[in-house]
Order: sequence, then structure tokens, then C-alpha cells
Amino acid sequence: MSSSDIHLPAGLMEHAGHHFPWDLVVLFVLAAALGVRLYRVLGRRVGMQGVRQERPEAGRFGLKAKKAAPSDASRPRTPPPLPGQATGERGEAASNAPAIPEVEYDIPAPATRVGQALGEIGGLFPGFSAAGFLKEAETSFRQIVPAFAVGDRVALEKLLTPASMDAFSAAIDARSEAGESQRSDLRGIESLSIPDAMLVSVDDGSRGARIEVQIVSRQVNILTDRAGEPLLGTEAVTEFHDLWLFERMAGQSDTLWRLAASRPA
Repeated sequence: MSSSDIHLPAGLMEHAGHHFPWDLVVLFVLAAALGVRLYRVLGRRVGMQGVRQERPEAGRFGLKAKKAAPSDASRPRTPPPLPGQATGERGEAASNAPAIPEVEYDIPAPATRVGQALGEIGGLFPGFSAAGFLKEAETSFRQIVPAFAVGDRVALEKLLTPASMDAFSAAIDARSEAGESQRSDLRGIESLSIPDAMLVSVDDGSRGARIEVQIVSRQVNILTDRAGEPLLGTEAVTEFHDLWLFERMAGQSDTLWRLAASRPA
């Protein structure tokens, strides 16, 4: 095949025959080098760049989609709780005092004899409820036990009837004259129940009510002599069963149920 068969322009064929185009070769090499350089700088998509990340569906595999956690810079700084302390929902340290367990209240059914008597007491004292009464009896028990142990007559006088206060004062005086000391640590109350209740009338014609409460508690109760030697009781926690009688009279401004008598159950 001759050169005339290619049909190239005559001027170009003449130039090609006399001089090789080195300038075009240099430009081609520079262009190729520049292309390789740009390819390396811009790069390709590698790794996870070319993978579409799908958002998890709610409820899929038992999980729900969650919002992204805030960065450390935007996250509020909350100091850690002290050792032995719990942290509440607002980040506040809860008190390390032991929680008081709930006391069981045993209230007679309305159809029983005692339940009917409680209903009559409710008619005499508007707003009365058996549960509210047991709560008041529990509070009185928690106050009277330690007050009698230390001989706090002022505290006892607010919680006892006059006759009961005389009996408690006599016991405190006898203990003081003998040089004895009593320690009563109330560790807990298990239950309060109402075995009996009744309406009463006194000589002046006024009406009132009496409710008997059986109290099961755990105490460390010990009586010591002048030398500190134990006379009664023990250092061990002991379960006590007491029967307390509370009284309240109608027509008085004082709405408190006072302790009228007490004995072991």
C-alpha cells in the first residue's frame, strides 16, 4: 500500500518525511503525567465510601432506631455519685440512708363484727378510716418506744391518756430510783392489725371509741443496772408482739388517738 492510498494532506506528508514531531511527543508525555498526578490526588472511592448505609427499621430484630448519641463536647458534665450512693433520673445523688420497709396493715372486713364497729366509729368521727388510724398508731409506736426508754415525759404526755401517763411516769421514776437504764432500739415494724374495736361512754355522758392494735416489731431491748450489767433483755434483735389500746373522745378539739393501755400480746 502506497502513501497515496492513505489520502493524507500533501503538506503533512512532506513535513513528516523531513522532520519528526518531538514537540507533540513532549506535550503528550506531559499530558499523560498530569493525568496520572490528578488521578492520584483525587483518588478513587475506596472501602465503605461506595456502600450505601441503610437506616435500621423500627422493630427490626427486636430493636428500634435510636438517635445518634451527642458528642462529648455537647454532652452535659455530671459528676459521678459518691461511693455507696445511687443516682436518680436527674443525676442527683440519692440519700444513702436505708429505706424504711412498708408495714403490713391487717384491716378487718366490713362484714365482720370488728369491721362493723369500725364503721360505727367512722360515723362518730367524720373522716375516720382504718388505714389512716393504723398509720397514726404506727407513728405513735415509733415515738413512744424510744421516749419511754430515755424517760422523755414531754413527748409521752402528748401521746398518752392521763391515766396511761401516770403509769408510765411511775415506771420511769422506779427505774431512775433503782439506777437502772433502758435501751430500746426499734429496728423495724412488721405488721399492725386490729383485733377489736368498740364505742364507749364515760360518766359525764361523752362518747368515744377504743381500738385495740396488735403490733409486731423487731427491737433491741435491754435493761441494765447501775454497773451497766444486763438485768432483762438481750443485745440480739428480738421480735416483740404488743397489744396497745388507743382511745379518742368525741367533742374535743384534739383529734389524736392516744395510748390508753399496753401489754405483751
